[in-house]
Amino acid sequence: MAHIATTTDLRKSGLSPREIQRHCTPLGPWQQVLPGVVLQKPSPPTRLDRLRAVLSFAGPDSVITGADALTRQGAALALPRHIHVLAGKNMRRAHPSILFERTNRPPGVVERDGLRLASPARATVDMARREANPRAVVEILDAVVEAGLCSAGDLHAELKRSSRRGTALVRQALRHLYPT
Repeated sequence: MAHIATTTDLRKSGLSPREIQRHCTPLGPWQQVLPGVVLQKPSPPTRLDRLRAVLSFAGPDSVITGADALTRQGAALALPRHIHVLAGKNMRRAHPSILFERTNRPPGVVERDGLRLASPARATVDMARREANPRAVVEILDAVVEAGLCSAGDLHAELKRSSRRGTALVRQALRHLYPT
């Protein structure tokens, strides 16, 4: 069961803003996890709760990418503190725990656990191009290919479609590991 709701949805269901606020007090049964997003249980949010909250906060066209998308699809990668989200060019939201990336090239979407996740090749490139350590880039590429989420050919094709910004290390590592 999804325990995440927007305050807008809660108001539409008949709760007043005052009732919502009362439920979200320190002794109440709910908690506000992001502006306008409520976790309807008193226990700390799980990573899955946080991912669902981020998608509710970011809007219906947003997609989780990077490490969270890849681990949800089966790759063995460490999760960063922030959650990486792709959003449309008109997205104007911001939050310190969310890495918003505006894009005019929406990714292929994989549905898993009620989440919208970027396709493995896109999520890999999105994650790897933000990495400054060449060894870490290699580890990311290896983890994804070894997990069978996508092939080296898929990664080469994604790099051809994507912006060149920040991809020099990724291109170099991919050529070295999996020459075409």
